[in-house]
Amino acid sequence: MKKLLKRQEGFTLVEIIIVLVIIAALFAIAIPIYASYVAQARSAEAQEAINTIWSALKIHNAETNTWASNIQQLKRLEMDQVTRRRWNFSWTTSGRGVSSITATSTGLMPGGAGKQVTLNIETGEWRGYGFDTK
Repeated sequence: MKKLLKRQEGFTLVEIIIVLVIIAALFAIAIPIYASYVAQARSAEAQEAINTIWSALKIHNAETNTWASNIQQLKRLEMDQVTRRRWNFSWTTSGRGVSSITATSTGLMPGGAGKQVTLNIETGEWRGYGFDTK
């Protein structure tokens, strides 16, 4: 007599576990890369604003022969209200003028409060949120 072989269909537990391990490994690689990308994109808003502030500071200095001590003194500064609500700006001066400009995020910024982006004027180097995560 012929034996009837019963065909089993579907996946074994081992195959399912292997697929889950592969998916977990992909997520472990992708999530930090994505988080770094998001931080860089969010800090781009601060970079643009810092560059705008630096230009306004230079204009203020050329007109008054002094460096502004706060953002309200920069009469020629044009910046989005959204950017002003998301970031607070400050700068440090030295004997040679402005040495760095820093943007600190507020609670309205999607990445959270307390994130800082700093431009070192003397070296042109950017530091902080979106840069130190590489």
